[in-house]
Amino acid sequence: MTITTYFQAWLVAFALTQAVEMPIFRVLAPVSWWRAGALSAVTHPAVWYVIPPLCYAAGLGYQHMLIVAELFAWLAEAAMLVAIGIGRRRALLVSLCANAASVLAGMAARAWLGMP
Repeated sequence: MTITTYFQAWLVAFALTQAVEMPIFRVLAPVSWWRAGALSAVTHPAVWYVIPPLCYAAGLGYQHMLIVAELFAWLAEAAMLVAIGIGRRRALLVSLCANAASVLAGMAARAWLGMP
């Protein structure tokens, strides 16, 4: 996959992530649309551009990398929610719901549409 193709795949995945996660954060946290978008805008680049090379360099396969990436996104986004005053338990649950929904949407898009 070329750098351009990878970036295009990331852009599609990011748009899908935002479309799925923003309403969940907006309603369940609840936070503003701006904050809802900022949460995954902070974590998504690391999930695509930082975590995979580190995991693959450590000898981990795709499934293990996916687990590491999703754990990172879940906990980092929960920590950001706590930092803006959302209770810890609520932050963990809301972030779990948002990230579970977006990873399932991404897997469905990959299975049915071949992307991202």
